[in-house]
Amino acid sequence: MRLQAVPTLLSGLVVFPWAQAGTVLAGLSDLLAEQPDELTVQTGVLAGPDGAPVVFASPTWSGDDAEAGERALARLGSVGTPLVSQVGPTTLPQMLAGIDAQFPVGRHVAIRTRSVPSLTADVGEALVAAGETLTSPLSAVSVHSLHGAAAQVPVTETAFGLRDPHLMVEVIATWEPGDVRAPEHTAWADDVVRALEPAALPGGYPNLLGPDATDQIAHAYGPNAARLLAVKEQLDPDGVFRAIPLPDRATAETSTGVRG
Repeated sequence: MRLQAVPTLLSGLVVFPWAQAGTVLAGLSDLLAEQPDELTVQTGVLAGPDGAPVVFASPTWSGDDAEAGERALARLGSVGTPLVSQVGPTTLPQMLAGIDAQFPVGRHVAIRTRSVPSLTADVGEALVAAGETLTSPLSAVSVHSLHGAAAQVPVTETAFGLRDPHLMVEVIATWEPGDVRAPEHTAWADDVVRALEPAALPGGYPNLLGPDATDQIAHAYGPNAARLLAVKEQLDPDGVFRAIPLPDRATAETSTGVRG
């Protein structure tokens, strides 16, 4: 791990009305495919102040050229007519504080995840369906774009099993304690990931996988699974550290071709 200088950081939030959802997601698909390494656009669906769904885009520019960043962020306005657009210079602590504010202590959360190659029409339709069937005004679907430097690392040099550019879809069901509709909120998250499954890549982001996501766990580490398990068995034979699920030995050896 190395510290990296961040000369310019531009970020913010752009919110589009639900009536433009299809058009905005199609436009974002083109934008994500063309974004430079310095730009990351997180997008998805959530509930607006009135509880109705909206499409959001949260861009972050981290690069040497602030003017180039402003031009890149301005392109977001071309995919639709925003309800809200608040984008400008910021700091990393300010960005993190904004994220923390969305998850106050005490709320219940169930997270599901899928990775997809791109924001295709099928994926867009799944996101629209997710917004139209929201069971909680606190729930959301967030699409993270993983590209640039993260996609320039050979897959066997770290634990992650996917180093090609892709989108990580985070399905977040959230509700207040005592909410009698808790099972409905969890079922909504399950329905969203099932809708994404036909377009999904094998595996998933390990830190968001629950212990029941066995099919995804088996592929989350790609060709690194058997090597990681060998280290795990040597250094932690009693399984003290187990927050992130791992595949079992037989599955890992079979998937990497080293069994027997």
